[in-house]
Amino acid sequence: MRRAPAAGTARQAFAGSWPALQRLGDDFASRPGPPCGSGLLSPSSWPLGGAAMGECRRMPKTVRVLGLGLAIIAIAPGASAQQVWSDYLRRDAVENIQISPGGKHLALAERHDDGTVVVIRDTATLLVQGMVDPGNHGEISDLKWLDDDRLLVGANRADTRYQVALVEPAMYIVNRNDNSKYRLPANFVATIDGDSAHLLVSTCGHWEDGGCVPAIHRAEIGHLSRLGDPLISAPDTHSTLWTDQQGHVRFAVAWDDRSDSKLWVHRDGRAPWTLVNDSSESGIDSLPLGVDQSGMQAYLATERKSGVGVIERYDIASGQRTEIYRDKTSDPLWPIYAFDGNTPVGAWYDATRPRAVIWNQAHPDVPAFLQILNAFPGDIVTVVSASADRNLAIVLVGNDRDPGAFYLFDRTARTASLIARKRPWLESMPKPPSRGVQFVARDGLVLHALLTLPAGSGPRPLVVIPHGGPYEFIDTWGYDAEATLLASRGYAVLRVNFRGSGGYGRDFVERGYREWGRAMQDDLTDATRWVVSQGVADVSRICIYGASYGGYAALMGAVREPALYRCAASYAAPTDLSKMYKWGSIRRSDLGMNYLERVLGTDREELAHRSPAQQVASIRIPVLLGHGKLDGRVDDKHVRLLARNMRKQGLSPELVEYPYEGHGLAIAQDQIDFYGRLLRFLDANIGPDHEPARNPDASR
Repeated sequence: MRRAPAAGTARQAFAGSWPALQRLGDDFASRPGPPCGSGLLSPSSWPLGGAAMGECRRMPKTVRVLGLGLAIIAIAPGASAQQVWSDYLRRDAVENIQISPGGKHLALAERHDDGTVVVIRDTATLLVQGMVDPGNHGEISDLKWLDDDRLLVGANRADTRYQVALVEPAMYIVNRNDNSKYRLPANFVATIDGDSAHLLVSTCGHWEDGGCVPAIHRAEIGHLSRLGDPLISAPDTHSTLWTDQQGHVRFAVAWDDRSDSKLWVHRDGRAPWTLVNDSSESGIDSLPLGVDQSGMQAYLATERKSGVGVIERYDIASGQRTEIYRDKTSDPLWPIYAFDGNTPVGAWYDATRPRAVIWNQAHPDVPAFLQILNAFPGDIVTVVSASADRNLAIVLVGNDRDPGAFYLFDRTARTASLIARKRPWLESMPKPPSRGVQFVARDGLVLHALLTLPAGSGPRPLVVIPHGGPYEFIDTWGYDAEATLLASRGYAVLRVNFRGSGGYGRDFVERGYREWGRAMQDDLTDATRWVVSQGVADVSRICIYGASYGGYAALMGAVREPALYRCAASYAAPTDLSKMYKWGSIRRSDLGMNYLERVLGTDREELAHRSPAQQVASIRIPVLLGHGKLDGRVDDKHVRLLARNMRKQGLSPELVEYPYEGHGLAIAQDQIDFYGRLLRFLDANIGPDHEPARNPDASR
């Protein structure tokens, strides 16, 4: 199923679209050399030209394995230079790999200096065949083969005001043979199975009630400037559209200013749009995951008013909805697709220890997926792309100690050959494991968290890291650069999915409404005390740190629990809740104002009581404050107000502002500076006995 982009839906603006939950806005881990013989070269050692790359050794010969076993052909990592703590934060060396329909070519998004390039490689040898460089330190945001010669490449302009990529990147069609490229005059929507000469694109068909109503066009690749009349228009403004594999537009989703969603279905070329769900009436959201090969059976992720969400099969012709899977404890976190990348066959569940559930066992790709899953027990496995005949596939495998490795899976030979690791330098660095834990809050609510423990035994110094968002965001098991960095230096790390987090049902999210500084904060306190009761944390050495909402929670921890925490650190934190109605980008739209009223409330006295900047008299512990001066989401006036009020109370917070950062840390030198300050701050207040952290060379 393909999706046309919409402009700023409610969930995208504040939380990320359910059920594919993401940790954005608080994840300051960075992103990344090509596989060459015995490993990946350092990004600084390979040129943009392809000549020197021809010296790479061939991939090792794969081995045929009989029976149900799967041979895993590994390429040993190369030797690395002396490593420092900032290596945990380095960007991925390889971000994406796509295999061509015929299976003979690979397109890799590889990091070079401060940007990414597309490197075309021979599948069998990994020798370089070509390269696409967006220039100006650009980032490759999208990558897809249209046929064996042409690629669709999305490139973002580098911009340090944003942690995440800029909206509406430029999309190009690139020919690997002559490097010619053509910019798409409209938003890319989908390819069409069996038709490599055309694409589906979207334009703003017309304006209605101050918003754009998208229209879908079937565009001939050789004549992209002539789009012709639209095939269909969306049913509402700012709609997101989904298509089936044959290029028919099947679903539309739109969100209004009160974050209510509507889901429509389009059954055939003549019938009008039919409303399937209106959350303002049903009280729940229902979103499409994909359509099967027939184009007539779809899968929906649907909330329930109480408890976790479910998976429904939806018959497009009749409109019949059938619940096919409901988990006991978890919403679907992200879907599992067949090798075509479009047909949902299952989903991953349980944020603190993800497990794959297949609810479409009859699909012919399921046995191959289960074979891969069994070959990597305990890991998270994702099929990234596949050849047209589905015999070859690129598979991404990762876990709590590995941000991911790309393998070439050969269905016929039953082999998986390592192509590249996302961050090969981590192989020789300490990576303490993470595990899921469960406890009961003071009001009886069952909560889940992730605990990362350093080597050794006995009570350790503890850092509590509440996630940002906060609503519908969720900390999931897997590699986390912050947790790994801190645990490698002797700190236990606790990440709590407090009420308001995603992954546990709509009612769990709504339990967090208007609970900033109250029940949401109590959950963090209860989690901290529970970890102490388990004997793994030293009660006299605990700090709390976070970014965005997590930074707010860290500062409220200093206000409410000065006897529990020895220090607090924040980045990009809102410090005065009433000022959220006056400062920053959220308040600039009806959608944003409605959001603030719903999740914060409007009682000024109550908001002041829950604002760190207005409660500085209760702060009695050291505080580290960081903020970007270009932060559009949380204006830097917040951090300056808090620092000023603290100084009036005779307190001396450590304050650092970065002139070219926004709601995140995008510049390597700034990342190293802030995390260096954070490590030294923790070392000084609760630190293990080791040499204080020093800032390494930012050019690494």
